[in-house]
Amino acid sequence: LGRGDSQGFHAALDPTVPLARLIFRAPTQYYKTGVVFLAWLNGFQDHFVMLGGAQSMRPLPYFVEVFKLADGCGLLADPELAAARMRKLLALYGL
Repeated sequence: LGRGDSQGFHAALDPTVPLARLIFRAPTQYYKTGVVFLAWLNGFQDHFVMLGGAQSMRPLPYFVEVFKLADGCGLLADPELAAARMRKLLALYGL
């Protein structure tokens, strides 16, 4: 935007809007769950357990959708690692 490239700005960020809306949906105090989930999928941390079990504040379909949207807009740094971690999460739910 600083260079006047609004088209480039929108090309880069517009695909992330559905993901941002999902992560920050009500109740918004649980947005950290989505952020921590993405950090785990991307290998920035070795677990997906939050203080006080806060990861349980969002249902499994939420995590599936975050995964799909993050993949769809290119936010998974290592798609194979992210897919392996997603499979581990699904296995915890018997899927």
